[in-house]
Amino acid sequence: MIEPRVLKGFRDCLPQTMIPKKEIIYKLEKIFESFGFAPIDTPALEYTEILLGKGSGETDKQIYRFLDHGNRDIALRFDLTVPLARFVSEHYSELVFPFKRYHIAPVWRGENTQKGRYREFYQCDFDILGSSSVNADLEILLTIKNGFDAINAGDYIININNRKILNLILEKNKIEDRYKDILRIIDKIYKIGYLKVCEELEQTGLTKEKIKSVMDFLNLDEYSTNFALSGKEIFNFIDKLKINLGEEANPVLELEFIFKAFEKMGILERFALNPAITRGLDYYTGIVFESFILDRVGFGSVCSGGRYDNLTGLYSKNVVPGVGASFGLDRLLALIEDKGKIKNSQTKTDLLIFNLSEEFESILFYQEAARFFRENGLNVEINYEKQKFVNQFKNAERKGLEYVAIAGEEEIKNNKFNLKNIKTGVEQKFLTKEQIINIIKGIR
Repeated sequence: MIEPRVLKGFRDCLPQTMIPKKEIIYKLEKIFESFGFAPIDTPALEYTEILLGKGSGETDKQIYRFLDHGNRDIALRFDLTVPLARFVSEHYSELVFPFKRYHIAPVWRGENTQKGRYREFYQCDFDILGSSSVNADLEILLTIKNGFDAINAGDYIININNRKILNLILEKNKIEDRYKDILRIIDKIYKIGYLKVCEELEQTGLTKEKIKSVMDFLNLDEYSTNFALSGKEIFNFIDKLKINLGEEANPVLELEFIFKAFEKMGILERFALNPAITRGLDYYTGIVFESFILDRVGFGSVCSGGRYDNLTGLYSKNVVPGVGASFGLDRLLALIEDKGKIKNSQTKTDLLIFNLSEEFESILFYQEAARFFRENGLNVEINYEKQKFVNQFKNAERKGLEYVAIAGEEEIKNNKFNLKNIKTGVEQKFLTKEQIINIIKGIR
């Protein structure tokens, strides 16, 4: 006999996991579509050359890569952004730009597993392709905010930075030749701390003086555990950067535009300027962001992204600027579960009809009633076999149902049901189907 088991880092999802997962997907889809994003899909498998070298050296090591039956070198996608760049390059003449898409699907990375982080996980991506305007960056950030508001996972903060500013600072310090390594190390500051970051920067060959200059420029020091600037601090830091960078301060003006827009909209408290956020993936070129639920910061960023203006140029002469973000669905679910906000329900059924008779006329009555309920917006199940009353109640409770409809010989004769709320124990007798619909819809 084969032992039933699942690979490490992978998992089966029972209904009590999939139901809240689908609810989050539904809410996010509604938000994405309200901003004009359209759905697309791409294959799980890509040619390995499409994926390699697009994330980081660490990401390349995590790719699931193998030869198929045709001896082709292929791999499972590690995110949804790189396949998007390939998709846009391949379908360039068919698309209308700016092209706004969303894509909710699984991706795979062979990384260390931890709470909320698996080797197979869902991403909820949304991107704008074909616009270099800071307005596109602003709209992505507003979509993130609306997404968090819809999910209602708790108070959140969206941290924003601009990689162009970091690149200018490295140029001023004449160390731009190592910018990828430096940005990747700085991005780890929340995981390993200021002093460890300085140690790793020193290992790249930077002098302590250069390291201090860069860290001071970014307002980072060993005494802080949170480098996010809020409210007036944001504009004070922006003014300081404008003075220090002079004529090269255009990336700073992009940030200023975005934060002034948030201030004008009255939503500035949901955003922070965080010089420590650089994003570890190599393809980002401009504004980057990471978002956290404030009472579960330890879960890490649950929505991240940024601007990537050169990615499609790897696959086509048509270079298409892009900006986008991704909600980490599985991490969000783990976070919400940790807060005790997930209902332990194994069903989406509104009403279960008990089976008290297996005679043809009774079964037909149950089926006709179920059809009527469904046509009026209820999700309805029927027990297939006649069972003891107590067993039917036990199964309904185990599935997390709230309402059951009961009809014996007398009720069937009068085209009525008894309705019982399992959770409260309240039973209402001799109700019409219309009354039952009104009761359940009123509660919902």
